[in-house]
Amino acid sequence: MVRVTDALRRITRLHRDESGSMSLVSVFSVIMLAVLLGMVINVGRRADRKVKMQNAADAAAYSGGVVLARGMNTLAFTNHLLCDVFAMTAYLREARDRHAETLAGPVLDAWENVAPQFGEAPLPKLAALTEGIPAKVVLERELIRAFSEQNAAVSEQVLPVMEEILAQEMIPAFQHAVIQTTPRLAAAATAEVARRHGDAGRGLSGGEPMYGVLWRTDVFPVGGEGELARTTLPAVDPVRDESPEQPQRLQTALAQRQDHAFLYLRHLNATALADVDRWGKMSQFGALWRGFTQGQLERLLEEEYPDRNAPCVLRVDVAEEFDLNQLLERDFMFLGVVYWRPMPERLPGLFRNPLDGDDTAFAQVYLTPPKARLVRSWSRPWWVGRQNSPAHWDLMNQNWGVQLVPATARTAPEIVQTPPPGSTYRPHQLGGLSLDGFRRLNTH
Repeated sequence: MVRVTDALRRITRLHRDESGSMSLVSVFSVIMLAVLLGMVINVGRRADRKVKMQNAADAAAYSGGVVLARGMNTLAFTNHLLCDVFAMTAYLREARDRHAETLAGPVLDAWENVAPQFGEAPLPKLAALTEGIPAKVVLERELIRAFSEQNAAVSEQVLPVMEEILAQEMIPAFQHAVIQTTPRLAAAATAEVARRHGDAGRGLSGGEPMYGVLWRTDVFPVGGEGELARTTLPAVDPVRDESPEQPQRLQTALAQRQDHAFLYLRHLNATALADVDRWGKMSQFGALWRGFTQGQLERLLEEEYPDRNAPCVLRVDVAEEFDLNQLLERDFMFLGVVYWRPMPERLPGLFRNPLDGDDTAFAQVYLTPPKARLVRSWSRPWWVGRQNSPAHWDLMNQNWGVQLVPATARTAPEIVQTPPPGSTYRPHQLGGLSLDGFRRLNTH
């Protein structure tokens, strides 16, 4: 009991003790607290830096992927435009030649010749046709004449433009430029988004900018020298293609062109002939016009341009590929990597970064036509189904998009350790880390 009381008395006098030993204890306590504070600050700054870099990697990779998706949608749109130009050219050629109008005249003449025979019919309705048919023939002649003259006037102005587009192969030339230019735009978008994220945190890297690169899974940067051997966009012009698959690709492209050109022609005729189909049935002008426009289109597709002005197609047939996962990783997945100079440590004499090189973060994106989302019917609240949006894998689908996905590419370790071309950034070297080891360290 006495020892306890004595100990308590000493503790209560501790704050009034002015001996030299307490000064040493205070100094070491302050040093320890300073070291702990520096460690906490460094850990917090490094965690904050990791979050900022990962956000930058996600945004940069997604931005570059969006540019690639827009390139795919541009190719799909111009494929449809090419088919529409064929349909419009066929329509305008018939408007110029007026074959249907020429044959509709004899049909109406035959109606006028047969009209008097209805006068002897016993039924009043049929007898009335004796006067009704000639009156209707006059109206249909005027309808056909007005329709033909209007379309002939349009054809005179527009048809030369349509034919020049096809003769000069302007749409395939534009598509070729899209295939060559889009990867460079994607690379620029990736770098710019990374730079802007770095500008928001310059204090964490000594004022150095952040740098971003969008990599293909064959360890070539998007928009770089690898474009010469294999373009980033998984699309080819089947006419300019020099690979062994060229005949099959051209056949696929021509089949798609024929299907969609005739589809556009049917839609064009249905809209243009709506009044003729309703008020001009006696002359059969609508059927004649459709027949001649289809003949004009067949001539364009099979005789004038049998192997030119073909739409772009995918480089591979997804439906027929045996190893689908390998195909998707090779042609439709990309790795965005951002690089930043090492963060200056607080209390650098006590703390240092054991890793040699610049900091990196990465994210993987997937170029794909998205699946249709589930929607609820407002007219039938109990019914839930998929959106009516295209999901087929070809370049007639204008619904291409991009998704952030787990970074599981087999070449990811090599990409993360490869210095970006044209810069002085040096990523960390992982010492030959295997793919399995990388995936254990990978937080994606």
